[in-house]
Parts: sequence; C-alpha cells; structure tokens
Amino acid sequence: MSQPSFTELFQKYINQTCTPAEVDQLFEMIENGEEGAAGKELLKEHFQNNLEPTGYTDEALRERLQNRFQQIQQQIAEQQPAAKKVSLAWRWMAAAAVIIILAGGGIWYWLTTTTPPPVVAKTEPADIMPGSDRAILTLADGKTISLDSSKHGTLGQQGQTTVNQQGRQLVYDAAEASNAAPGELLYNTLTTPRGGQYQLTLPEGSKVWLNAASSIRFPATFNDSARIVYITGEVYFEVKPQFGKNGKKVPFNVMIPGEAEVKVLGTHFNINAYEDEPHVTTTLLEGKVSINRPGTASPAFLLPGQQALLTPQNKQVQVISNADVKGVMAWKNGLFRFDGIELKSMMRQLARWYDVEISFEPGAPVTELFNGAMQRSLQLSQVLKGMQAMGIHVKKEGKHLIVMP
Repeated sequence: MSQPSFTELFQKYINQTCTPAEVDQLFEMIENGEEGAAGKELLKEHFQNNLEPTGYTDEALRERLQNRFQQIQQQIAEQQPAAKKVSLAWRWMAAAAVIIILAGGGIWYWLTTTTPPPVVAKTEPADIMPGSDRAILTLADGKTISLDSSKHGTLGQQGQTTVNQQGRQLVYDAAEASNAAPGELLYNTLTTPRGGQYQLTLPEGSKVWLNAASSIRFPATFNDSARIVYITGEVYFEVKPQFGKNGKKVPFNVMIPGEAEVKVLGTHFNINAYEDEPHVTTTLLEGKVSINRPGTASPAFLLPGQQALLTPQNKQVQVISNADVKGVMAWKNGLFRFDGIELKSMMRQLARWYDVEISFEPGAPVTELFNGAMQRSLQLSQVLKGMQAMGIHVKKEGKHLIVMP
C-alpha cells in the first residue's frame, strides 16, 4: 500500500481528520523532506491566524500538534534568512482545501469557504465558471440533442435501443444487445464541448466517461462479432465482458483516428488523444489491452499500472511500467493533478476545462515544473489569484489568458 503524499496529509491536517500517526508523518516530512521550508511557512501562517485545531476532540492529539508546531516555529526562527517566504491567502481557513501546488520550492494553497466574507462570495460579472456536465448527442439521422444534468427521461429510439437521459449520464438500453447485422448498425455520436464532461452507458453495459472537448462514435446496438467505437480527446472506459452466441468473448475495440487501435476484452483504461498534446496515451487500470499501430509488426500489450505512449515521430509504442495512475484519473475524480508537469501543459488542461484561449509572451516560464492538486470546481478567478500568489502573472482579456514573463 502506497504512503500518503505531503499534499494528502496536509489536506487532512487542515480538515482536522489526521490520525496521531499521520500527524507525526506530516511533521517528519516538513522537518526532513523536500517540502521543508515551504511546509514550515504553511504551518506558521496557519497558526499565526489563530487557527487552533479545535476540530480534534482528542486532547492528547491537540497537545501533540501544539508541541510539534512549537518545534517547527523554533526552526523557522533559527533559519529565517534562508527560508523562502510564501505569500498565501489564509483568512478563510475554516474551509476545505482546494488547491495545493508546489513550484520551485514554494507552495500555493488556495481555499474556499462555506461562509466567506461578502467580497469573496461575490462573483465578478466577467468571471468564468468551471466546466459542467453537458454534451451534444448526434443521432443516426443527423438530429442533435443538447444534454445537461437537469434533464431526465427517454430521448428517443434507435432501432431496438431506447435512449435515456438520467441526470448527468446517457444510458442506451438495448432489447437485444447482440443481434444487429453489420449493415444495420445505427451510429450515434456523443460530443462534449470545451468546458463540458459527460457519462455514457453503452447498449451492452460498458461505461464511458468523456472529458472536455472529447467525442465517442458508437453503434446504438452492437452485433455478435465485434464492438467497435471511435474516440477523440480523452475518454475513460470500464468495459463489460460480453459473450457471443458461440460462447466466445466479443472483443471491444477503440479506434483512435490516425493513431492506433486499442483491443480489449473486459477492462478499465483511459485514453488521452487530444490533438494539442505531444503524446497519445493509453493507461491501464485493470485487465489487459493491446495497442495496434499502423506500420508496426506486432502489438504492444499493457498490464495494470502501465501506460503506452504514441508520438507522431516514432511509430513504435513506448511502454511505461509505473504510470502515474492518480494523475491520469484525476479529471474523472473532479481534480487536476500536476505531477512534475510544465506550465504550458498545465495551461492546456485549464484551457479545455474553462473554455479559454491561452497564449504566452516571450520570456514566460513555460517550462517551469509544477506538482500538486486542484479541484475542477473552482471559478477561473480563484485559479488566477492563486497563480498570481505563486508569481505566475496571467493577464485576462475576456476569454483569452496571456501568460506574462
């Protein structure tokens, strides 16, 4: 079992849910780990604002926290000239943590609150809200239906399949999941815009999650020999095993236009195939998949925890043994996770989710590396304020963000 990260432990500390062992582990990381200077500053700011750990009912644990902090405070006083000061917004610490980002030795920690001062609660007219559950469904006859999380009920019939919307997901209910001949397949397409996401249950029970600016083209009823879908953008699959009339498993194939074919039987995996990303990645969580690329002699096979990288320059499939599965799956869990990624990569993710355009002025820190996490429910203004606190200067002109030197 993997050990919790500094980010996870500090968030539990702020939420006042740490166990005694986790308190010790957190302070050990601050005293001895690479987060030392910035971590000490976080605790200093925390206690200077009279933020006593009142949520801890265990008196011994509260005393342990106070004692450990006094040790840290003494170290801060002794090392003050060498410590890098981090300017943070801590005035509303009664709330849950939403951002922890480490960059160049500093930590950006941004919060929201259930009872903020009026100036914080007020949303600026020009603010940009985060993405939401919305998509466009295109039926076989070309008819389009706009989807959001507020609608429920039957949308229509596609052959023998009933199309239902159930809140934030689309459900295809096929009377007979495996009796359609290839020539009779009725293809539908589900598309999420920039700033959208959606869930889909395919006619044979497989589940699909679409990130922003993504699509999946699929038949309303699968036949008995193959299940083939086509995707763009980023899509997560939980494929349900299906057996044909001959008793054999019906394969599930995901086609990535111009790149590769992913073959599976029953498994959980994520594909990131955005055109503006340097790689197409397939990350396997459960089961087994093969990656077939045009021009290669044999497919590459993935085991759980592995990731396949495809680049236009290299036809071979590169396999990474220890993939950052938490980072890959963060979007599905309502988070951004930045694990040693460059600023320009971080900004691409924000652009798709907030539906904004990004440009960089000469000298902008495009290659600076970031680590941390951020909830996707933040308004853009909150994100930009936190970035400014970290020394990242972004000018907002409508829906255009300009990263400054």
